[in-house]
Amino acid sequence: MEARIIRRSVVTIAVGLAMGSAGVAHATNGYFAHGYGTKAKGMGGVGMAISQDAYAPGINPAGIAGMETRFDGSITYFRPERSFEAGMPSNPAAVQGGAPAVNPGSVDSNSENFFIPSIAFVQQIDESRSWGIAMLGNGGMNTDYPAYGREQCEMMGQGDQGGAFCSGTAGVNLEQIAIIPTYAQKFADGRVSVGFSPIISYQRFSAEGLDTFREASVDGDNLTSGRTDSTWGYGAQIGFQAELAEGARVGGSYRSKIRNGDFDDYSGLFADGGSFDIPSTYGLGFSVDVTPSVTLSADYQKIRYSEIDAISNPSANIMNAPSPMNPNGDPEARFGGANGPGFGWDDVNVFKFGAQIDRGNGWIWRVGYNRGENPISSEDVMLNMLAPAVMTDHYTFGFTREFGQHEINFAGMYAPTQRVRGQDVTGMAGQDIEIEMRQYELEIGYAYRF
Repeated sequence: MEARIIRRSVVTIAVGLAMGSAGVAHATNGYFAHGYGTKAKGMGGVGMAISQDAYAPGINPAGIAGMETRFDGSITYFRPERSFEAGMPSNPAAVQGGAPAVNPGSVDSNSENFFIPSIAFVQQIDESRSWGIAMLGNGGMNTDYPAYGREQCEMMGQGDQGGAFCSGTAGVNLEQIAIIPTYAQKFADGRVSVGFSPIISYQRFSAEGLDTFREASVDGDNLTSGRTDSTWGYGAQIGFQAELAEGARVGGSYRSKIRNGDFDDYSGLFADGGSFDIPSTYGLGFSVDVTPSVTLSADYQKIRYSEIDAISNPSANIMNAPSPMNPNGDPEARFGGANGPGFGWDDVNVFKFGAQIDRGNGWIWRVGYNRGENPISSEDVMLNMLAPAVMTDHYTFGFTREFGQHEINFAGMYAPTQRVRGQDVTGMAGQDIEIEMRQYELEIGYAYRF
């Protein structure tokens, strides 16, 4: 009776967190987290071929096949330190003539401390079958630049509000929650597992301080309102795991593009009238027990940002829009248009490596390394001041302490400073801009095995 009550409560809590969670700010492999689940995070994010907790569907839904009934909950402290440095425009006349420019200065983003909850549950049906549900978050397009340098804005003929774009406080906030119900089953005498998950997605977004681009938008009233808009979406994923030999495993998964509703309040910002889906991903991984107590794992993951126009369209597309110098330009090349500017992100290849040592006394130790490509090129630096997701290297560690049916799990991650330098979006202002980020993350989790 007590166990049934706990299991029902887990589902209720998962939905409640999905509706109410705020401040999701991951920005590691683009805006995807470097891993899902405390144990996976301690091993560089690996999890295609090795699954150890109820968070497994975040990486590979096949991982819960036959898994014991368990509940996992965690809280993450995440600190992304984001900043930019903009030099003086070398062509002030172009700026006063309407060319977009950044208020010169070296500026740090505020709001650097985030607490992110995650929760997951697995119910074992029998030794071969299990079902579960997980609630996990993404994010990373998150900045909050103060309204600095009012005098400099006035000198450039851009008003007296100050801020990065001389329109006051500037920044964006993107939060993504995925609710992942999953069913998985073993076949071939337990040597092969297959899992499937429908995915329910919930997104929230807000932006402010971008009024300098109002005249270059198809809908200037819905460019930078400061309002928080939200959408729901759907997708699916499938995965497999197989035992190649005793102690050697392979796994892979594919997640479809998640189709979300449009951000109507930002139909003048994102390409295609506010469209903002979540890109598909796929990956493959291997894991081997080199000794009875030491396990080594490696994953490859592809994140296809090129599928999402709002993310992948080059910011320089704005140069194709109508202007006094280009009166016959493409109207759909303005912000919010079908060919409107985006953040210019490329597809990302991610390589993950992890090691685990089971001491056999209730202590399990983990280390890992995650290498992801930077999706942002120098040509797109100006708009990516708002979303400087330039991280490449991630160093991780973690441990588990078991107490009978209980577990305390811990993971830490450090991503050293990464920078990208370029010029203003049109090049007309002749302004050098550099974006920068580094990250720290600590996660602690509790698990109960029924």
